[in-house]
Amino acid sequence: MLKNNLIRFKDITFNPKTNQINKNDCTIKLTHSESKILKLLLTSPNKVFSKDEIFTYVWEGTASNIGVVPQTISVLRKKLNYNEIYLIETVKKKGYKADVNGTFFEKRKLNKNHFFLSITIIISFCLSLIAFEKHISNTKSSDEIKIEELMPNVFQTSDSLPFIFDPTVLRSNTTYYINRQPNNLNISACRQIGTQCDLTYNKIIFLQNNESNTVITQYIQDVKFAETMYKDELNTNPIRFNYAARIGVKSENDNYYSGQVIANYNLKQRNNKYVYNKVSIVIDETGFAGQCSYTREPEKPFLECNEGDCASYVGSISDPKKAVAYKNLFQYPTTGLNILLFPIDDDVSLFYNTESGLSYLVYQYS
Repeated sequence: MLKNNLIRFKDITFNPKTNQINKNDCTIKLTHSESKILKLLLTSPNKVFSKDEIFTYVWEGTASNIGVVPQTISVLRKKLNYNEIYLIETVKKKGYKADVNGTFFEKRKLNKNHFFLSITIIISFCLSLIAFEKHISNTKSSDEIKIEELMPNVFQTSDSLPFIFDPTVLRSNTTYYINRQPNNLNISACRQIGTQCDLTYNKIIFLQNNESNTVITQYIQDVKFAETMYKDELNTNPIRFNYAARIGVKSENDNYYSGQVIANYNLKQRNNKYVYNKVSIVIDETGFAGQCSYTREPEKPFLECNEGDCASYVGSISDPKKAVAYKNLFQYPTTGLNILLFPIDDDVSLFYNTESGLSYLVYQYS
């Protein structure tokens, strides 16, 4: 299994030095921490390692809280499972081990009936995919993206990139929703009163260099609820709009940058997807002040709204280099083909635009 510092098993080769797994023609890139965890488990197959043992071996005192262990293993599992590598087993109340005797790469072996059924399903899927791509490309299905529980009061989108934080900064009366995408980091929070979300907090951090695990402890620590963020004070026209949100904006590239966005949406549901009907986005940031309003004509097919047909912009750009929210939020003004809404309670949902990767909590108006 171990040869020339390479760990080989069946059709994979794991190189701990380069932090890469090769399976067939596919290369899976791991972070340094993920690679060390995998090396520890694979070099002692079927041995159960406790969280403390993994924490000591991998982080060597560089992390402040043992909570990074299940976080990192959760992300590592996703990378492996996505490539049909089912390796890491959780041993309840004991720790983790590498499962090399059972279902290492397959959840179950296919018999002949399963094989033919799988072929049929794959062919049907491919035909459906071809038909779908005639209408829209680069759009994620609502079935693909889910909200997953990371720990009791922290949730992430299933397509989120890896992130690390110190769990000791979490507040007991707050629920956090985190979504890290290639160009932005989205942190939202609810102040909980029982099962209800009393106040919301949204922050979008636009990123320049987002290739490695992002440490987001400070951003979580900065979560504060302002009393002016009550639902009734956000939407000035609840008859016209049925969702509204207030969002703070930050640029990781500029410590002096600040911004705020008020977003109002009238979303219509068609074919189990939400699309824009009316939108008003007001931005006040270091480099731009103004708003975008957008209305799609009701008689137009919702897939045939071309850029420039139904979007209007009003505002002034004082510094184009610092008009961060303007460029990122107005990049997708006229499409809005696939908006996901994840209900949090009766009045609050998590809004996710699959094209821009932006997400934030919105108040719902009946």
